[in-house]
Amino acid sequence: MGRKLGYMKGIHTILTTPLNKDQSVDYAGLRKLVEFGAASNVDALIVLGTQGEFYAFTHEERKQIIKNAVEAAAGRKPVIAGTSDSGTWPALELTRYAKEVGADAVIVTPPYYCAVSMKDVTAHFRALNEVGIPIVLYNAPARQGYNITPEQLLQLCREVENIVAIKQATQNIVEQEKTLALLGDLISVFGGSEAFLYPVLAMGHHGTSSTAATCLPQYFVDIYNAIQSGDYNKALAMYNALEPFRRICEKLGHAAVVKYVSERFFGLPGGPMRLPLPTPGEEELKPVDKIIQDLGVV
Repeated sequence: MGRKLGYMKGIHTILTTPLNKDQSVDYAGLRKLVEFGAASNVDALIVLGTQGEFYAFTHEERKQIIKNAVEAAAGRKPVIAGTSDSGTWPALELTRYAKEVGADAVIVTPPYYCAVSMKDVTAHFRALNEVGIPIVLYNAPARQGYNITPEQLLQLCREVENIVAIKQATQNIVEQEKTLALLGDLISVFGGSEAFLYPVLAMGHHGTSSTAATCLPQYFVDIYNAIQSGDYNKALAMYNALEPFRRICEKLGHAAVVKYVSERFFGLPGGPMRLPLPTPGEEELKPVDKIIQDLGVV
């Protein structure tokens, strides 16, 4: 029997985390971003994802970000909270808190930095499973330092009943296909990169997440809807039009560019990046203006 939840499909927005000029968290700005996302046509909102800079915040800040997001969403959109940590106990603390304040699900990477075996990874997720909140397992080989194969993911999902979705960020298209083939009937399978947006959705993935949907939600919803309706030519054209945007994000940082676009074109909160990641200067960001204008979204 499958474990798919109704909102584990379509486009999930990975919200950037607005910061003030001194790099403190702009909680009022975060609420505005959530308000904007809650009024859009995406299926769920993710706070403290990779491009939400989860790694840069203290645990107390992360708790307050989750709490503010849940309160601002007010049930209008599911909120998926990032509770990743290399240590199981800190991840447990955040996951319990997310459940306590009403998050709908959590998204969690396997332990990173420390040297772990698959037995250790399984123990980590079994511990989180006991919290009793739906889990999106985020396989991000380039960031966690190792890959979990599709076969290992299947075994992990069989042993951890609260895993309801996989965000598969491998850049190996064969493993993307195999993940869907092995797990697609049991749980939802999401793409893990905007660069793979069209290929994985055309392949049949249940959805994908997008940082740029923080300020451009309908653009990504339109791509998803086009594929669902069989209009692959429209979806491919829209995907290809994003190529210059993908390249500037690759150069300057995805979250940094999205924060700039949010402020410059949509009046949404953005602010700087928090160290160690740099905030691009005005000259560096100038090319973004034409890219956004050429997309036809403003």
